[in-house]
Amino acid sequence: MGGTHSDWIALHLAPGIGDRRKRKLVERLGGPGAVFRASAEEVAGAAGCGIERARTFLRGRTDPEPVLRETERAGGAVLVFDDPAYPLLLKETHDPPLVLFARGDTAVLSRPAVAVVGARRADPGAAGWTEKMGSVLARSGFLVASGFACGIDAAAHRGALAGGGTTAAVLGTGIDICYPEGHAALADAIAKSGVLLTELPPGAGPLAPHFPKRNRILAGLAVGVVVVQAAEKSGAMITARLALEAGREVFVVAGPPWEPRFAGNRRLAREGAPVVQDGEEAALLLGATPPEAPSEGTLPLDLAGVDRQVALALSDGPRTTDEICRATGRLPSEVLPLLLRLELAGLVEERAGRLFALAGAS
Repeated sequence: MGGTHSDWIALHLAPGIGDRRKRKLVERLGGPGAVFRASAEEVAGAAGCGIERARTFLRGRTDPEPVLRETERAGGAVLVFDDPAYPLLLKETHDPPLVLFARGDTAVLSRPAVAVVGARRADPGAAGWTEKMGSVLARSGFLVASGFACGIDAAAHRGALAGGGTTAAVLGTGIDICYPEGHAALADAIAKSGVLLTELPPGAGPLAPHFPKRNRILAGLAVGVVVVQAAEKSGAMITARLALEAGREVFVVAGPPWEPRFAGNRRLAREGAPVVQDGEEAALLLGATPPEAPSEGTLPLDLAGVDRQVALALSDGPRTTDEICRATGRLPSEVLPLLLRLELAGLVEERAGRLFALAGAS
């Protein structure tokens, strides 16, 4: 297809014609750079649209250079449709975006992804379960993808990070906008080892129409989708439907029959979606080997840095947070998140009396 990033961005942002018709223009007119050199009649014929729509499209061309500058200023990168780094599974769907804006490590997009989706107002049990699942899936070699919202999305991202794996956040904003506002630290953590991804240019805010469109990217990236907690009418159900249309696996978590926040799960299960009990089962159904649990009371050899300091402090037996802080010379604000990460990874367990110990130690 060819074309520069500027050509692709100009085409991507032009109004009046959808992505599928834009791909026809690229194929039939000789590349993205040729589209805006064509006449309205040529555009109408190639896209299969009316002449007035073609004129609106050509008049609406946006200068792509400010978009490129703002992307660079935000520490981002541009992936265009014919870029080798563009996610292959997403490209196979019927309506992939022509351009993706990314912040972080785009190389992780070559890994098999599992999308984990669910309610923004998740109950604590569902959120905790999701963190553990995110950790297991990440340690099984999957890229854990979710939508960066509160509730289940955030829990999936945090679980993947706690497991030492990678996660992709598909945004309903530009890469320079943090929404929800309280997720700035989470966004930075994701960008360090994973990727923030959106089809929206820098400066695009959290408008309602952005989120259903985001869901098609989330579904398209993944080999499978796990629906943790979804009402009958919800974004998670939209993602599940889009995944099924794309021929992807959809799994559900069983929930209480009286709980409306699991009504979508129950519907999907009735329609044949497999029910999974944990991350290990989901990993197995997707053809991966779940990570082995650590040997009882042993210190994993691959721990490094502060994680290893904390684990070493526990090697002589259970300790309180204060004792761990004294042994490592670290502040509680540093130690508590590390303990959570090690606990989610199955390496540390909390016991009665606020004591922490290596998993399985006596």
